[in-house]
Amino acid sequence: MRRLLHLAVLPVTVLILAGIVWAVGFEKTKAAVENAGAGAFVAVGVVSALFIIFQAVAWALLNRPIKHHVPFRTLVGGTIVGQAGNIMTPSTYLGGEAFRVAYVGRLAKLPYHEVAGAVVLSKYLEFVSFILLLSFSTLVAAVQYREELFGRHLWGGVGMLAVAALSLGFGVVLWVSLVRRRRPLTRLVGWLARLRPLTRKLVRLRGQTAKMEDQVSRVFCEEGAISLASFGMLLASHALIFTKPMVFFLLAGGHLRLNLGQLCLIFAAGQLILAVQIFPSGAGMFDGGLLGTFAILGLDEGMCMAYLLCLRLWDAVVIGAGVFLGARIGTRILSTEAVSAVPNAQEPNSPPELPSP
Repeated sequence: MRRLLHLAVLPVTVLILAGIVWAVGFEKTKAAVENAGAGAFVAVGVVSALFIIFQAVAWALLNRPIKHHVPFRTLVGGTIVGQAGNIMTPSTYLGGEAFRVAYVGRLAKLPYHEVAGAVVLSKYLEFVSFILLLSFSTLVAAVQYREELFGRHLWGGVGMLAVAALSLGFGVVLWVSLVRRRRPLTRLVGWLARLRPLTRKLVRLRGQTAKMEDQVSRVFCEEGAISLASFGMLLASHALIFTKPMVFFLLAGGHLRLNLGQLCLIFAAGQLILAVQIFPSGAGMFDGGLLGTFAILGLDEGMCMAYLLCLRLWDAVVIGAGVFLGARIGTRILSTEAVSAVPNAQEPNSPPELPSP
């Protein structure tokens, strides 16, 4: 049943996007895409690639204190796999971390709880850096577009401020938890272990989770310089997302320069919509919300649709790359198990055994 749901998600997503293009106007969208040109699409792809590289660099920095010597290309591959998982799951912020851990843990032959520790700390730092940029963007947008956000779009403006305030408070709690070396995930697993059907499976998991959180707290508290450098890389990766619309519209046919307030409103509205998504990458919900944001800014509807299609194109590329890398490692695992299952099996490239005299 679950496989059927996954198979049904993609065509439904395509239909939603097709419906939005039809509502905007096919000819209008086509003309806007042609007017934007290949340069704008390629530039957004370069920004997306830099985002993945910055995330992988932050991960590589956090690997140093725990003596994980993982090739950088493996970390980039794990980041791509994780990002593909985030796009396909109900939230762009979470969902692909397990794939990142499995991919790097399997290729580098490292304990999964240690890999998970680096990923969790990276996620904590990423979340705090994201909250800072989100709070800044929300505040600037609320000041510059106060008449629109607290007039006709009152609920939207109030919702943006409320979510930003709650996120900022949660970020402070998370930072304090790291400093005081608390174990929130271990406690959560312990509570779940009280449920009888899950007790036996979660008792062992609780111990692994405790080790992982101890590693997270130790690296954060004792390796301040590395944690700060990783935090800076993650903040820079969010800044790349912030600049995506600026890069696209600047290089598109109209060479439109977006000001700081416009960029802040696009970032804040878009990221809040992507926090909860029904279809991959918030198809339909994200597009409709962003088109409404563009309408508030008074931007051309056709060119905005071209920008959305550009985002969808690179989302599809990331998903395809993630699926390819995941399938590749899956094939490698299956072939290794098949070889080990055959008695006296030789390695694929080993020379043939000579008969004994």
